[in-house]
Amino acid sequence: MVIFTGKNSIRLLSVVPLLFALAYPLSVGASEHEAACKDYIQNKIAWDYNSPYESAQKWESANLESLCKGTNNPKEPGECFQKVMTGHLKWGASDKWEWKNAVALCAGTDNSEERITCFKGRIEAGAKWDAAILECQSSGKIVIQ
Repeated sequence: MVIFTGKNSIRLLSVVPLLFALAYPLSVGASEHEAACKDYIQNKIAWDYNSPYESAQKWESANLESLCKGTNNPKEPGECFQKVMTGHLKWGASDKWEWKNAVALCAGTDNSEERITCFKGRIEAGAKWDAAILECQSSGKIVIQ
C-alpha cells in the first residue's frame, strides 16, 4: 500500500505538469502532419477516377480526415491512395478499386510502399481483400471498421 506524505504528494504533483508539457507538443505535431496531409491531397489527388477531373479532386472533409488521421508522414497516405487507385493493385479478380476500400487500406500510413507490399503479400497468401486490408492496417497503428 502506498501512503502519500506531504513530501511525496508535492513530488507527485510537480511531475503532473511536466507530463502534460511533454504530451502537448506530440498532439500538436500529429495534427500538423494531418493538416499537411490534407493539403497535399485536396484539389490534387482524385478520389474517384470515374468522375469529371476537377470535381473528383474535391474531397469531402470526413473522407480526407479518414485517410490522413494518425499519419506522421504527410505525403504517404495520398501517395498510397493514388498508387492503389491508378497502379493496378489486384485485390483478387480485379485491379479496379472502390475509393472507400483504397482509403481503408491507406488510412494513416507512414509508408505507402510498406502498406501496399503488405496487402500484396496477404493476397498472394490467399487472404480475401477485406481481411488483407484489416491485417495491413493492424500491422500499422490504426484500424478502421
